[in-house]
Amino acid sequence: MNSRKQKIIVVDDEISFLSIFSKALENAGFEVRGFSDPKEAIKQIPIERADLILLDITMPEIDGFVVFEQLKNYLGSKMPKTIFLTNLGETVAGTSIDEYFAKNIGAEGYVKKTDDLNVIIQKIKQLI
Repeated sequence: MNSRKQKIIVVDDEISFLSIFSKALENAGFEVRGFSDPKEAIKQIPIERADLILLDITMPEIDGFVVFEQLKNYLGSKMPKTIFLTNLGETVAGTSIDEYFAKNIGAEGYVKKTDDLNVIIQKIKQLI
């Protein structure tokens, strides 16, 4: 019987958010691996074999878009589904982050960190 838990990787430099969010996902039945350092995430994600990546956009040194592009270039067709995590009304380089933008660069979508955790988890379940 192959009942492997679906694995989600969360990359977010805010330790408190990472901890709370990881616990909520575990409680929802997912296997979770969290990274607060985007450079470490880039190294580890290719060997983690995740079903989904939740990727914060605004992080020091390397933003989520750079992480996403590097992983996409490295993993190609093996790239896990990716959802960007944003703060309310976030804009990067004058572009507002929304569903269209996320999909346009190859991600499955985005969620706002301010959304209800249960709503976010439902969205994740629908995507996986």
